[in-house]
Amino acid sequence: MAKYRANPVIVDAFKILQINGAESNPGKTPSYYLMIGDGFCEPRPVTATAEMTARMDPKVGDYWVIQEDGYIYLNPKNIFERKYSRVHDESKSAG
Repeated sequence: MAKYRANPVIVDAFKILQINGAESNPGKTPSYYLMIGDGFCEPRPVTATAEMTARMDPKVGDYWVIQEDGYIYLNPKNIFERKYSRVHDESKSAG
């Protein structure tokens, strides 16, 4: 699993690979059906709820972000890649 850091926060992050549709109710923010992946695990489907998309419509290349406390949110690609840097697993290289 790919880990990223925005000092001092470390998160798990997955790129949005595909948008498989949206569910919209009149007058409400839509929910989106996404396919996410990180290059290490098999891509998997997730649903971005109306609460998650209230401030942005997800696009391919944006990020699905999971904080250590379990909070999940979406982050636009340009903001995520400016704020976060990849954390390398040093335990794999020590040995």
